[in-house]
Amino acid sequence: MASQLNNEDRLKVLSFLPPYEGKSVLVLGAGLGHFTGELAKKAGKVIALDSVESAVKENGNINGHYENVEFMCADVTSPDLNFPAETVDLIFTHALLSNLSDKEVQDIAEKLLKWVKVGGCIFFTEPCSHQSEDHKKKSDLEHIREPRFYTKVFKECHMSDASGSSYEFSLVETKSIAASGDNKINDNQIFWIWQKVVKSEDDVDRGFQQFLDNVQYKSSGILRYERIFGYGFVSTGGIDTTKEFVAKLDLKPGQKVLDVGCGIGGGDFYMVDKFGVEVVGIDLSVNMISLALERAIGLDCAVEFEVADCTKKSYPDDTFDVIYSRDTILHIQDKPALFRTFYKWLKPGGKVLISDYCRKSGTPSEDFAEYIKQRGYDLHDVETYGGMLRDAGFGEVTAEDRTEQFKEVLTRELEKVEKEKEEFIRDFSEEDYNDIVGGWKAKLVRVGSGEQRWGLFYAEKK
Repeated sequence: MASQLNNEDRLKVLSFLPPYEGKSVLVLGAGLGHFTGELAKKAGKVIALDSVESAVKENGNINGHYENVEFMCADVTSPDLNFPAETVDLIFTHALLSNLSDKEVQDIAEKLLKWVKVGGCIFFTEPCSHQSEDHKKKSDLEHIREPRFYTKVFKECHMSDASGSSYEFSLVETKSIAASGDNKINDNQIFWIWQKVVKSEDDVDRGFQQFLDNVQYKSSGILRYERIFGYGFVSTGGIDTTKEFVAKLDLKPGQKVLDVGCGIGGGDFYMVDKFGVEVVGIDLSVNMISLALERAIGLDCAVEFEVADCTKKSYPDDTFDVIYSRDTILHIQDKPALFRTFYKWLKPGGKVLISDYCRKSGTPSEDFAEYIKQRGYDLHDVETYGGMLRDAGFGEVTAEDRTEQFKEVLTRELEKVEKEKEEFIRDFSEEDYNDIVGGWKAKLVRVGSGEQRWGLFYAEKK
């Protein structure tokens, strides 16, 4: 794959790398060396490894004048291949893992975690597919997988050393790489950057991300939600509420939108396709972003997805024309600080639109308070929520109680899934069906009691 990239696309791939100046770089599947020389210009040392002897020789012929490059002929899947633990700063591979079996990918992930230094990174790109694609297009040598496969393998990779310290990979970044010009070889190419970190049970932020991915937003759970909300959607009302709410933004071609808690991207694809805007979608859930990247495969649209914590992410002031968020900020404890950040990120005259879970004013009942605690939510009444936006500096704040609409949508969604019970159980399981139906009925009880509310908030930067 690397040999088929033009120089512009190779430089584009390299531009995504974490800093590696003066550091040690291991290139697996180096091929004819189209990345080797570029890496050698900045790295302290490069080890270029490939299993094909002729490729290693050609790589040496092309890049042998770099004194900081070592060429190796070896099979990455061989149990005999090994490097000393924690000796490499960056491991780089391009379109290699798709030539390996699932078990071989799992095995090599464990090796990479051992070889890379603490704080060091793994960077890899792979061609990916989604379930609806025609898999007959792939060659017998390639495993064109869904992005979630690679995310799952590396996310679940752990190791311990002789001292008892435990290590794991933390996802730094993942996104799709668009090919330039007429070069279509990379249309479905996704890259990941994983960093080796010490596993800590006391890392609150890491723990919350793991809670989202392992409990609240497991991949199977996300797919169940999508079945109800519609393809690409995991928020109330799916495409219908998206169309209604986005219409308030008066989007124009070329405007830049930040979607906070983008889920699996349905609203972003709609905004790009309908209005010609550029969208940056961020979400703390690795599973959400993996599925969003999968949904983006094959689409010609200006959407960029990233795993990111909106309370820690940094953008220059006056970056976005619109900040959009659907049923996400309920997870954020310090909403006033976040809204002040939104205000800075927006251009003058920029708009923010948020839908979110709320509660009635006053003290919640014991049951509802327990529900809020169990979910880790931070809920406010609609007017208080709107007041936070005003206090952040926004003008013309509209805070609407949309609970009746929420109730109507929940009722339609419940009726839909009950009507399609057999199909739902066939595609998932009876346990999944009972869980979803029970969850929706519980929501309707909370809404019917008046405890749980749903708000829509719209404001402009002065």
